[in-house]
Amino acid sequence: MTKHILLPLALTLAMASLLSACGADPLEEKEIALARKAATEGVLTTTQHYDFTQWLETPDGYSLPTIGKGDTPTATYWASASNQGYTFLAQGKSDFPVTPLLIDGRAQGASIRTVKGAYFFGIGSNVVAGSLYTGAVDKRKLISSSLESSLFGQPYTSGVPEWLEFRYQYKSGETVIQGQNRRVELPATDKGSVSIVLYEITDDASYLNGLTLQSDPRIVAKGYAELEATPEGQWRELELRVAPVDAARCARIDFAARRYRLALVFASSYRGAEFIGALGSELRLQDVRIKDRVKSSN
Repeated sequence: MTKHILLPLALTLAMASLLSACGADPLEEKEIALARKAATEGVLTTTQHYDFTQWLETPDGYSLPTIGKGDTPTATYWASASNQGYTFLAQGKSDFPVTPLLIDGRAQGASIRTVKGAYFFGIGSNVVAGSLYTGAVDKRKLISSSLESSLFGQPYTSGVPEWLEFRYQYKSGETVIQGQNRRVELPATDKGSVSIVLYEITDDASYLNGLTLQSDPRIVAKGYAELEATPEGQWRELELRVAPVDAARCARIDFAARRYRLALVFASSYRGAEFIGALGSELRLQDVRIKDRVKSSN
C-alpha cells in the first residue's frame, strides 16, 4: 500500500474517531460512515494467496492442491479436467498432467505438463494439455463434450480483483502436434497461458466453461497472458492486470446484492482446448496472489 493512500486514510479515520468521541448526532454519524467508506474503498490489498504446498489425493489416483478450508478428496477448490480425462485416455498410467512440484522432496508448487494421451475411434486426443483451475469437473461431459466439462470459477467476495501475481518457469516441448490429426495450421512454438475472469452468478448458477471462458456476457473483468519459455532454472514473476470488460457494470459491483465467481486457469499449452500442444511442455507455478480493490457493500 503506497504512502499517498495511507496518509488520507489515517487522517480520515482519526477525524471519524474524534467526532464519534464527541457524541455526534445522526447526521454527523452518517457523514462519518461516508468518510470511512470513501477512505477505505478502493484500497489495493492482497486477499488471496496460493502456495501449492498442500495436496490431497483424489479417489481417481491423482492429487490436487488444497486450500484447507473444507476441501475433501472429492471436492477441492482447485480442479483439473486434464487429470480427470487422463484417467480415461491412459488407464493404468500415472503420468498425470498436473502434479505437485517437488523440491528437496517437498511440494513447493505445481507442475502442469502436456503429456501423451490416446485417440481411438474419434474419441480422445494424442496430446493432453495440462490445466489447473479453480472450479470443478463435469465427468459426464469429459468424452462427449470435453470443452464443456471444465466448470470454471469459485465464489468470490473479498473485493474487485485488479492484479494477479505469480512466479513461474516455462519450458516448451519440441514439436507441436494436433492430437486428433486434423489438417490445421500449427504454431511453431508452444506457449503456456493464464486467465483470470470475474463473472456474475445468474439464477441458474451455471458455470463458464471451455467454450465461454473468454466471451460470456456475464463477465465483469478479466485478464489473459501467454507465457513463453524462461531460461533454464530461472523463475520469472508476472503481474497480470485484471481489466474491466464493461466499466459501468464493474462500477456496479455489489457483493451484498449479487453473487460472483472468480476463475483462475493455468495451462501448459495455450491451444490445448483445440487439442494442440507439444509433448513435454511444462508450466511450473508458485506463489499465486490476487490483489483486490476493497469495495464496501452498498
